[in-house]
Amino acid sequence: MDFLRDLSEARMTRDLQNQKVLTYNDCCERLYLTMLCLEFMRQIPISSAFVRAYCQKTKDDNFSRFKISGTDAYNFLYFINGDEAALSKLKDKESALAMQKKTALPLSDIIDFFRKCSSGNRPSMIQQTFIRMENGMHISNRDYKDIRRNISTLEKLSKARQKALATRLLFATRAKLRNSDIIEKFSETISKYDLESSWVVDTEPPNSKPDITTTAQDLTYYRLVAKPENLILLKHFIEHMRDGKAIPSNMVKAYQPVGQLIDDIITAGPTYINMLKSLQKRAKKQRNKKF
Repeated sequence: MDFLRDLSEARMTRDLQNQKVLTYNDCCERLYLTMLCLEFMRQIPISSAFVRAYCQKTKDDNFSRFKISGTDAYNFLYFINGDEAALSKLKDKESALAMQKKTALPLSDIIDFFRKCSSGNRPSMIQQTFIRMENGMHISNRDYKDIRRNISTLEKLSKARQKALATRLLFATRAKLRNSDIIEKFSETISKYDLESSWVVDTEPPNSKPDITTTAQDLTYYRLVAKPENLILLKHFIEHMRDGKAIPSNMVKAYQPVGQLIDDIITAGPTYINMLKSLQKRAKKQRNKKF
């Protein structure tokens, strides 16, 4: 079968050049989207065989070693659950280490997902698995969560709602998984079942998701630059920036002192910019020592 011949190796994660553009958060988000696509296709007869083959190739007990012949989903899990050597392959090792310390990967649920799907069965407690991924892996995109709420009951949705759901997931896949080993089959499934809607607006930001956290501890020292009463708005500003969302004016105003600080340094010229970059590297190393 053609899809079995094509399903030979990862595409997004196959070499160092591909890996170095990925942040830790990118790996978490792209794994989540890949599993949403698999859950969608599992319920479509034309793609169910692909899902079984893909999950058979992905399933593992611990994802402890990199596999160039593995799937992108397998290698995303290798990075997310990996040791320091695995994280060093990503865009920013120090930030990846810090993010991993704050991540609660529901590994047993994910293992169950791939094992059940590889044998053609429905994964156990699929909604709970995705919710645990959202909570533990910092998946904050509301659109993805809305897709998750509806995807497990796909056959019960009207044709119009199926098309809207499929199109939103397709937009997310084109933006975040455009070079992956799953997008071709997913796109083909949407096309053959006429599930792409022209009424759905594409609001998906194509950019990488930086490794930025917004806990109370992370925001503590913003008090030294911005007004303490604006910390909640600062938190939302950072979250919107991280997720590539439009930022309301009140959040922009709260962040203005921080932006002004950066602007003063940038406009002072190359010497100060290089000093800022050097300081950033030192700050990342110091921050990583705390975790």
